[in-house]
Amino acid sequence: MRLTVILLLLAQVLQAQHAISGTVKDKKGETVPFANVYLKEVFDGNSTDENGIFTFNTTSEGTMILAVSCLGYANYEQVVEINGPLQLEIVLEKGSNQLAEVVISAGAFEASDEKKITMLKPLDIVTNAGASGDVYGALQTLPGVSQVNDETGIFVRGGEAYETQTIIDGALVAKPFFGDTPDIPSRGRFNPFLFKGTLFSTGGYSAEYGRALSSVLLLNTYDIPKDSEYSLSLNAAGIGASRVKVWNDRTAFLFSGSYTNLQPLFSLIPQNRDWLKAPTGAGTAMGFRHRYENGAMLKSYFQYQHGSIGVAFPNANTPETNSAFRGDNDNVFWNTAYKGFLGQNWSLKAVIGLNYDDDGNTLDESAFGSEEWAIQSRFTLSREWGAVLWKTGAEWVESKGDYYFNELGSKLSDTYTAVFSELDWKIQSKLAARIGVRGEHSQLLEAGNLAPRLSLAYKTGPKSQVSFAYGQFFQQPEPMFLWERDPLNFEQAAHYIFNYQWITDDQTFRIELYQKDYDQLVRRQGLEYNNSGFGHAKGIDFFWRDKALLPGLDYWLSYSFLDAERLYRDFPIAATPTFTTKHTLNVVVNYRTNVRTRLGLSYTFASGRPYYNPNNPEFLSDRTKPYHNLNLNASYLTSISGNFTVLYISFRNPFQFEQVFGYTYSDDGEHRVARLPASDWSIFAGVSISFEDR
Repeated sequence: MRLTVILLLLAQVLQAQHAISGTVKDKKGETVPFANVYLKEVFDGNSTDENGIFTFNTTSEGTMILAVSCLGYANYEQVVEINGPLQLEIVLEKGSNQLAEVVISAGAFEASDEKKITMLKPLDIVTNAGASGDVYGALQTLPGVSQVNDETGIFVRGGEAYETQTIIDGALVAKPFFGDTPDIPSRGRFNPFLFKGTLFSTGGYSAEYGRALSSVLLLNTYDIPKDSEYSLSLNAAGIGASRVKVWNDRTAFLFSGSYTNLQPLFSLIPQNRDWLKAPTGAGTAMGFRHRYENGAMLKSYFQYQHGSIGVAFPNANTPETNSAFRGDNDNVFWNTAYKGFLGQNWSLKAVIGLNYDDDGNTLDESAFGSEEWAIQSRFTLSREWGAVLWKTGAEWVESKGDYYFNELGSKLSDTYTAVFSELDWKIQSKLAARIGVRGEHSQLLEAGNLAPRLSLAYKTGPKSQVSFAYGQFFQQPEPMFLWERDPLNFEQAAHYIFNYQWITDDQTFRIELYQKDYDQLVRRQGLEYNNSGFGHAKGIDFFWRDKALLPGLDYWLSYSFLDAERLYRDFPIAATPTFTTKHTLNVVVNYRTNVRTRLGLSYTFASGRPYYNPNNPEFLSDRTKPYHNLNLNASYLTSISGNFTVLYISFRNPFQFEQVFGYTYSDDGEHRVARLPASDWSIFAGVSISFEDR
């Protein structure tokens, strides 16, 4: 009987649901993606998709107020009468305060399709000639990033690569790059087309995140794809295929697979390495997306990759023979993220993530590697009270690692916990503040910390503002310093950032001054390691972007000046680290000749980097020659048998600027070997075809 009553009530609820759908456009007829559309007071609603289309169901009836909001547009309200399905065409007006709203921006570069006030768009990352389709390659052209082309990772404002963390939909990515190879940088693991938004913080980031002394890269994946389709990609490095299936505009399944082998490409282009095995790899990925009727979103993504490499390179101690390196890597990343509501007033973000990495290497007669896994959970609650947005949450990470070098080995395990709380406060129309604090504890280190964060922003005009950010940031030492030793403490950095920016629809000017003070860095004294190291990094970053000079032309310039010094690791004195460049200049140009054709260019200059010369009594005082690099690319949109097709080609260093990244000396200092790129120049081409479901 009870079951019958429940079914009858459920049937009545289902019958009482009314579908509300439509499109949101601006006055020019262009669609407005990611606008919030909802019924006031009852909070039924949804967001428009990439094409400005929205749909949701409600059990409410009668006279209601439909509201629409989107950054850069005036708020919209319309009285609607709900007694059945509604189909609406909504036109938004540009807000009088477009690009004039005060935002927290110090230390942050945002590439997003969701917000009007961003430095870049996701397409800018994909089409960047210097990126070669790699998210991290595109970040190399932004101010604050040093050009380190013989090591893997992103080196931000005098920080090492491990000081930057990658986070996808709230889940930490423990190994965002393919395995490490001596003197050869690895690409990022993730397809840039996965992401609808990128927030790259060069310092002063939110209390919601931690475990990074220098920077966090926040990547947000797309929600529901527009259409079901198949795609096929063929290029000089391999082949890839994907499948997207969409049901009812609310549920989607994604699958992809790829195989890469660089041997055919290397056989055509002269190499500076003897490849014992050219880089090869295979991978598969699966994703699931579901949008609930109340607008909540559930995402899940799984990725497995295998890679192997073998390379011989000169050994300064034995000039007549080469050293041989071989590496194999297996990596798994999985996360599930939920973003929705808790009652009528609270928003909830929750994520669980898993990382697994198995890295096995040999160098001549030595064998070394690691097997690591980590599981993470994080939740964030947020609520608005007028001009105040409060968010609070917690994070938990359980990690284990098995590390070995020949007969030596160590097992490490850690339980890391953190809590955080932060207020975003629009004090007035021209002044905003972000006040936060984060508490962390590591079971392995037997230590905890408290990290305050503060950011301020003030509008100096309708198109300009100044910002300031301060924060304390902590990170566990790298595993190699924790083997069979007494626990070390967290490493620490304090950030001070001052920012000025001026933004219009077509032009952006940004200048940022910063100082980063390091403390408690790991330092070797005798045979022991402790936290007595320290250092600083200070400088200025400049960014200019212009889309108004010529029709179809979009370019940006970035320049960085960096003064950095450290006393850490086995440094005998405080010195400038080898991974820093004092001056860095990037020029990125995109030109669309017509609807189908796009041309790109990127040029990078970097002053010489320090390197160790045992014959020079002044530690790390030698410098390499300046670095120059030019990249060109072109893409053409066409159709093959009615299927959307992209043809593309790119050239790296076609004029063959001589590039030297440093020198390795023999133990007696008599011989040295230059660290060079794997090849002096390269070319890459491919085709991508999308097949619609029919």
